[in-house]
Amino acid sequence: MKWMVLRFLPILLILSLLLGACAAPPVVAVVPIPVVPTAIVVPSMTAVASATNVPPVSDDVWNRITTNKKIVIGVSWDYPPFAYVDSNFQVVGFDIALSREIGKRLNIPVDIKNFTFDGLPEALQLNQVDLAIAAIANTPERASQMSFSPIYYVNQTAVLARSDSTIQITDFNQLAGYKVGVRRGGVFESMVQDRLVKPGLMSSDKLLSYMQADDAVRDLVAKRVDLVLIGQATAKYYNTQQGLQIVGKNFGQQDQAVAMRLGTPRLSTEINKVMTDMLTDGTILALSQQYLQNDATMGLPTAMPPAQSTATALPPLATMVPAGCLNGMAFISDLTYGDSDMASPPFIAPGTQFVKTWRIENTGTCNWTQNYKLVYAYGNVGAAQMNGQPIQIPVNVAPGHTIDLSVNLTAPKDAMTYQGFWQMENAAGYRFGQTVWVGITTQTDQVNPVSTILPPLGNYCQVNLTTPVNPVVVKNSFDANWLVTNISADDWSTGNVDYRFVSGTSISDKTAYDLPQTIKSGKSGNFIVNMVAPNAPGTYSTLWAIVSGNKTLCLLTMNVVVIAK
Repeated sequence: MKWMVLRFLPILLILSLLLGACAAPPVVAVVPIPVVPTAIVVPSMTAVASATNVPPVSDDVWNRITTNKKIVIGVSWDYPPFAYVDSNFQVVGFDIALSREIGKRLNIPVDIKNFTFDGLPEALQLNQVDLAIAAIANTPERASQMSFSPIYYVNQTAVLARSDSTIQITDFNQLAGYKVGVRRGGVFESMVQDRLVKPGLMSSDKLLSYMQADDAVRDLVAKRVDLVLIGQATAKYYNTQQGLQIVGKNFGQQDQAVAMRLGTPRLSTEINKVMTDMLTDGTILALSQQYLQNDATMGLPTAMPPAQSTATALPPLATMVPAGCLNGMAFISDLTYGDSDMASPPFIAPGTQFVKTWRIENTGTCNWTQNYKLVYAYGNVGAAQMNGQPIQIPVNVAPGHTIDLSVNLTAPKDAMTYQGFWQMENAAGYRFGQTVWVGITTQTDQVNPVSTILPPLGNYCQVNLTTPVNPVVVKNSFDANWLVTNISADDWSTGNVDYRFVSGTSISDKTAYDLPQTIKSGKSGNFIVNMVAPNAPGTYSTLWAIVSGNKTLCLLTMNVVVIAK
């Protein structure tokens, strides 16, 4: 009998399962599920490729990442709390933490570079960056230029006002009666244009666009604008740091996602998998609570002087990316006053003039004409501009060529460390490419004070002619010649005046020359330097100075276009 029971036991088990399936469902205990903040959206899993079935097709961006063993990520360091420079000159924020977490999960190091926000779509198309993470909203216009990961954060719209303001915005159309500041090229600028300016509800002069959110906030505090339209996370940041009021919100949402170049199926699959994992395992929620919520503890940036503003309201941008060629710029190196990523900014005595020189490359497909310029963008404090003025590109720079650009600066009088950021701008006012900076300190290093390159500059001479003006063949010798008029009250003699190399590309046999002949007050003379063209084609800049004792009499700039044989 026992063996018969064992024989029919499998059949009995199957019958019991079938009967159980027809029975009423069992009672399941209900477990409370934590409420996910409205800022976090978990996308449908059907929109993401299978995490375990990576398609075999690859793409050039993913191949570049695996070959170089790093992911280059474009971020804009001027939009707290997503990305900003703190008081220790470290780049922090949600975007930075997210970038590093992506690299950690892919087991690939990340190289985070500072780009203009407007220029990130072009940087992707030019393969200058692999990913763009900069609080970028996935809009239909952008989706035609870039591919996006699953949405990781929904940023609601908010309206900022001064702490003493009585304004309350309950309807978006109420903004039409005020001067409103927005970040240029962003979704908030488009919202005001599309919903208020174009329908004729708001005059265009009441919409003021700024390159950085900080600039708009400074003008708000200085009463140059009435309100600032901004993302809610950033509004909370300024509310906490500066006591500004949030007087309206929830007039539209921005679905933020990681941006990639179109036509990158393997990269998209890898990023989508990582982002989906981070959304489902709570990592995105934890990062948002740490960086984007009021109760988070965040490193404070250097305080901004509230009444100081170097910003100028700009005309709105019609489109994200100009039609035709693509603009791109890459930082190559600091030729003067390197700061080791702000680890050791050089000492400059307060009030002293100095010259900062960068070498940059045209990485786009547009020719840089003399209507392009390098302009001051923002800094840790208002004085970080250091009296620097826009630098016009002195000669046309073709794609793939480099140029050395120098700006005359004056160290501020207050003893502290300064970091000022500069950006490229085309003739239409469109900013693009990497953001470069100059970092100095006016706090004296008693042990190893770093001397300044130039003594104070005065109005002592006038440069009338600079040659050569035509291109020079690689490796060829040539004479650089400046025709200079002495407009000082003193004669320049061979014993008290010389001229010497200051910064830029050193392409001369000697770095200093004695004045060959006396130049009387009101008279002109030639200053000649024998130079040799570099080995590679490009545009090179070299800066010299005429010096007498503790005076810099004149700055002599030479831009040389070098061509192949």
